[in-house]
Amino acid sequence: MKIVFIPTLPLTFRDYEMLGIKYFHDRNYSVSVLETHQLLLPNYKKNVDIDYYNYENIYQPLSEIEFLSFGKTLSKEDYIIYYLGSPDAVMLLNKMKNITSAKFVTYISGSIPTTTSPCGYFARMKSFIRPIIKKMIVKKFNTDIVVLGSPKDELIYPFLIGKDSKKVYAHSRDYELCINADEYKNSENYAVFLDTDIVDASDYVISKKNYDKNKDIYYDKLITFFEFLESKMNMEVIISAHPKSRIFKDKENFRGHKIVHNNSESLVKNSKFILSEGTTAISFAVYFSKPMMFFTMKEIDFFANVTCSYAKQFSKTIYNVDDVSTIDIEILEKELKDLTGYEEFKYNYLTYKDKNENIYSVIERVLIGR
Repeated sequence: MKIVFIPTLPLTFRDYEMLGIKYFHDRNYSVSVLETHQLLLPNYKKNVDIDYYNYENIYQPLSEIEFLSFGKTLSKEDYIIYYLGSPDAVMLLNKMKNITSAKFVTYISGSIPTTTSPCGYFARMKSFIRPIIKKMIVKKFNTDIVVLGSPKDELIYPFLIGKDSKKVYAHSRDYELCINADEYKNSENYAVFLDTDIVDASDYVISKKNYDKNKDIYYDKLITFFEFLESKMNMEVIISAHPKSRIFKDKENFRGHKIVHNNSESLVKNSKFILSEGTTAISFAVYFSKPMMFFTMKEIDFFANVTCSYAKQFSKTIYNVDDVSTIDIEILEKELKDLTGYEEFKYNYLTYKDKNENIYSVIERVLIGR
């Protein structure tokens, strides 16, 4: 049995672990990675200078013909595990399905409040209309097996689920990371800033947006905010760098603040609370029942609805840090004790039910029929 992974973007080490490639490779399955970014997102890798992972069995077809030719080599005993969802990707998947005997598996895990519980008039209208459009969408792909990470996940990619698709109910990738998280060791109490890479995100290359014109001001305010909290609350603020961050790439310190890479779940597990502008990484705070503080500033007004959609899940205040002297520490400390909405979020976005079982062992049993 061969297992072929088709990620959306060029492979990073975090992807290698989180997508299940490492799991199946370590168990001596024949595992390869078939990349599509050069077909679906030309020049992405050239424009996004981050650390990519050089897995030994990566195939990088430069044309659709080469991509489809790979599929012809697979048999009915083989599986393609893909993480694609755009209209162009769906067209490519349908072409592959027409010429291969392999079965297709997708692990849908990434439902977030911005798509299922948005803020802002236009975002809410879009959320209302989206399910209707998705049901009418012509470009559908009937996958053979769909692994669902949480109840909300079925709302995200319904056009990848056919009437004959086998549904496997499990938990999200973030939940999986929490199950296996170690405790981060630090000499003093600390809060964690869950970096969203908000002003310089590599994903903006896909959306063709540019938000970095006020990047320096953003980081000046960010550090002022951290120093304010440290002085008032007698604890350190550690930066948990976004896996694709370019500003924090290869750095262990930023203006006097410790940076930790690819270890958000462990950092959160042993923290006092987390700081967030709105990110899927709040999943770790929910799992470990850690308090959350949401914040914003003028330079990230464009992100306001995203921050709102996360904060409203927990009835949280969004603190403006343009002037940190306006933050009332006593009110903040009282709010940090409130974990309203955590259980609801957990069973909507992270899991169907608590079960500390490796998600890829679940998928493995499905593939080998046990």
